Formats: sequence, C-alpha cells, structure tokens
Amino acid sequence: MRPLLKVSLLLMSLAALAGCSDLRVKSDVFNTAEDARRAGALSSGWIPERIPPGASDLRSGHLPDGRHWGVFAFQPSEVDAVRALTGEELTTGAIACDPPGRLEFWPSLLRSRVEIDRVRATGFRVYRGADGRTYAINWGQGRAYYWRE
Repeated sequence: MRPLLKVSLLLMSLAALAGCSDLRVKSDVFNTAEDARRAGALSSGWIPERIPPGASDLRSGHLPDGRHWGVFAFQPSEVDAVRALTGEELTTGAIACDPPGRLEFWPSLLRSRVEIDRVRATGFRVYRGADGRTYAINWGQGRAYYWRE
C-alpha cells in the first residue's frame, strides 16, 4: 500500500472514531413528568426532582460521569414551580456548557461558551439553580433547558 494512501486511511479512521466519541451519552424522551417519574428519571437525577407536575415534552441526555442536559415544557400556570428551581439570575458574562453533539434537542445557542448577553437577547433568562444545575428559561415560550457539568 502506498504511504499516502496509508496516511489517508489512518486520518479517516481517526475522524470516524472522533465522531463516535459521544456514543456513551444516553438519551431519554418522556411525554409527561409522570412518565419520567415512573421510569426513574427523576430519582436518578437526570431530570430535576421538583419539575412542575404538568411538565411535558421532557428530553434528557446524560453521560456516565454524571454530566447531564435536558429540557421540558411548562404551562403558564406552573411558572411559580419553575421559579422554585432557580436561584440567582445571571445577567452578564459567559458560562460553559459542553453537551455531547448527539443531543439533537440541544440548541446551538447553548453550546460551548454561552454568552449571557447573546442568550438574553433571544428571550432566555439564565439562572444558577437551587439544585446545582444551570437553567436557561424562555418564560414566554414555556421551555426550560438545564444542565450540570
């Protein structure tokens, strides 16, 4: 085999392996908070224990090391329950969020270095959670993203 061909095959193999690095992520989808509770997703810690009872469209992804990311929808009547999850609002600066690429539900706006001003300009508010997570919430749309790294 020619040396150039060997190098090309080696580089393609390494690229393929790099693309598979997120295979350890486990994803879950639940229609309701009750579905998630019955499946053990709340007690395992991948979804916040105190999400509103009416939360829907729950998605989560987690790695074996405990890092996790998720989202849920909530009704306007459950705003107080969602606020109870949050703590200090972050209004400036940047924070880290590095979800695996295989989490298709995760918005690009919340990937890598998250610029708080840029996120706020889209309608999200970012909070340090009372439970150690970070929350990005769009109150108008009724969607809450969360992560722990």
